[in-house]
Amino acid sequence: PDGSKVRTIIIENNFKEDQVKLVKRDVRELQMTTSEEILKIIEKAKIELKKLEIDQWQKGYPDRKAVENDVKRNISYVIEEIDENKRETENKISRKVVGTIALSPEREESYSKIEGKWITDDDYMVIHRLAVDSDVKNKGLGTKILEFSERVCIENKILSLKADTHENNEPMKRLLTKNGFSYCGLIYLDSGPDFGAKRIAYEKIIKIPHILL
Repeated sequence: PDGSKVRTIIIENNFKEDQVKLVKRDVRELQMTTSEEILKIIEKAKIELKKLEIDQWQKGYPDRKAVENDVKRNISYVIEEIDENKRETENKISRKVVGTIALSPEREESYSKIEGKWITDDDYMVIHRLAVDSDVKNKGLGTKILEFSERVCIENKILSLKADTHENNEPMKRLLTKNGFSYCGLIYLDSGPDFGAKRIAYEKIIKIPHILL
């Protein structure tokens, strides 16, 4: 529900002078935000996918129920744009959600029937519902979100990060490959409006610092 708690990624990035500059790099635990902000990002992503003629997220999902369930399960994360020069009030810095992701430690049934082979059969974290605001595309925010996802794996001492996407979703496939994910084969969705749909499966092995082992 609106006002639920999610973890927030705050990053530093260099935008052009006429754009907002993200000025901090840290993680704020359990930052209050709304499901509405996440839904807006996802709805924009659906429009972008439709423009690219990609039949993904075109049948209503992800919907409000999915987003609110992510928040309730404490697996929802957002990335915020921070503008210290634009204050909504005298003491409040302007913030805007510009990206979202869900990171689930639960095993996916559809992943157990891969046409191909995973790199490892150990515990893994799954990437779901990754989206960046179309107004700030091509700023490296997708990569920042994936880098953060690896830190979540490390915090939980999980060595594997897995994801799947539509076979025609070239932007997502490029993002995963660019960030060290390996193609592993094909899986077929076992639930939702796209039940039975084919997806391209990827995995990345996370290197956990020795001090944390």
